[in-house]
Amino acid sequence: MDEGRLAFLTHQTVSGIRFFKIGEHRYKLIAPSKEILLLAEHIYQETLSSLRFDNLINKEKASRILVGMDIWRPQDDDALKTLEKHLEDRKVDLYQALYDSERQDRMRRAIKTIKSGLNKSLAKKHSLDYMTVEYHASVVKQKFITALCLRDEADKPIYTEKTFWNEDSSILESVISRLDRDIITIEEFRELARNDPWRTIWNLSKESCLGVPSSEFTNDQKTLVTFAKMYDNAYQSMDCPPDEVLEDDDMFDGWMIDQRRQREKDQKQKTADKINNIPDKAQEVFLTAPTREDADRIYAMNDQDATMKIKQRQAMIEKTDGSLVDAKNLPDTQMELRQQQMQEYKDKMKGGRI
Repeated sequence: MDEGRLAFLTHQTVSGIRFFKIGEHRYKLIAPSKEILLLAEHIYQETLSSLRFDNLINKEKASRILVGMDIWRPQDDDALKTLEKHLEDRKVDLYQALYDSERQDRMRRAIKTIKSGLNKSLAKKHSLDYMTVEYHASVVKQKFITALCLRDEADKPIYTEKTFWNEDSSILESVISRLDRDIITIEEFRELARNDPWRTIWNLSKESCLGVPSSEFTNDQKTLVTFAKMYDNAYQSMDCPPDEVLEDDDMFDGWMIDQRRQREKDQKQKTADKINNIPDKAQEVFLTAPTREDADRIYAMNDQDATMKIKQRQAMIEKTDGSLVDAKNLPDTQMELRQQQMQEYKDKMKGGRI
């Protein structure tokens, strides 16, 4: 993004105002007041209960139709979660490949493919949303907010609550069309949040730079402040990543996911150790689980290496048809023994004993 667009989007977001030129006239869209937002919620509820929209379906019926048409089934939600997990994993891989350009290229291709799959899945899951009364009510609510926030060149309201329903809507439709066309992308918000002029404005006064309480932030302001705080947390971290990570959205996501997973792992381990009085030097601990859900939570406490060991052991046991397996014959034990032998050999070589 060039400096001109950075400055334009920053000042537009900070002001909470947008200007639109329609024909020979310039119109202004101000930030909605708390009163307008509350009134819009009433409009939403009234639209949901209106008998005029009995021909529309609700979200629950839309879900049943998707199942009946074999477009989106309950198991597809599990597949979607798995896909989201794969995306997180590949972003972590990308971060960990910071100094390996070839691996980075592979991870970026994988991330692109997974994102495409996610978009297709979400499109299928929400393919009937436009037919629901909830979707229609949301559209009416947003139009109402936009209409009551529109001002003419004399700074006078163009629509009121009463005229919204029957006034000429050409100006409103033009403004909504422009809003849809000029939407600020998430990538742009992130770039704004870590660059000037926003970064300097933010560092000088944080949320107060917007001049209104947080309850009156516009959606754009909420998004920009959220990302600004996200980068603040990274800058203040003891493990703050280098600039090349901060400036790469997918790589930075990988850093955050990696940090979050490590934090969750440490918290789970501390909790388990405290509850079960586990010695600090214990390598393996067996915990009883009264339910399947409890067992899943305990299993999730294992790190990647431990999970791999468990899978290898299960595979070996399955091959023996349930026969007892000596611990020394387990794959991970064999690996540890080989590593010990290699280390002993290296130590002997250093000592000149061979």
